[in-house]
Amino acid sequence: SSGINAEWPLRPGRRNTARLLRNLSFDTKTHTALVEYLPQIVYPLVGGEEIDEEDMDKLPIDLQYLPEDKCREPDLQTRTYLSDTLFQMGGTYSVREKYREENYYELLKNYDQWEEDDDARERIQNTIYLIVQNDGEVDLRKDGDVPEGVEEAEEVVIVKREESEKTSVENMGS
Repeated sequence: SSGINAEWPLRPGRRNTARLLRNLSFDTKTHTALVEYLPQIVYPLVGGEEIDEEDMDKLPIDLQYLPEDKCREPDLQTRTYLSDTLFQMGGTYSVREKYREENYYELLKNYDQWEEDDDARERIQNTIYLIVQNDGEVDLRKDGDVPEGVEEAEEVVIVKREESEKTSVENMGS
């Protein structure tokens, strides 16, 4: 399998690649391009757990039948960046569909059970939540497009909140 290789000796290189992927994932316009690299993004988080045949067949070919001794990425920060990337990408409908169609749930569930760091576990659990929830419960976007008026409404709420805070502060001073 290509991509971020856990056996690659230069840990800073892997971490920087993962950081770059995470930063790219903050822009929803990149999700359709990044989705082509999902197997490489997920590969460092995958171990050699046994997966039943039916679930295995749904996985991308690069993630099928990995050796039992396949090691996960040893660097916590790199794993965190990759989890963040998967979560950000999961904000796009077509990516969530790909997660479901290609059974990424199985791999991420195994990673969640393996991960010992609470913060890292919470991050991957957020991605798992996106996969298992009905799309109507996840967000308003479909492929990164925000419905008309939503951005304006959010700005109005922020402005009203700021005005409310100013009023509260002014009232405290009198």
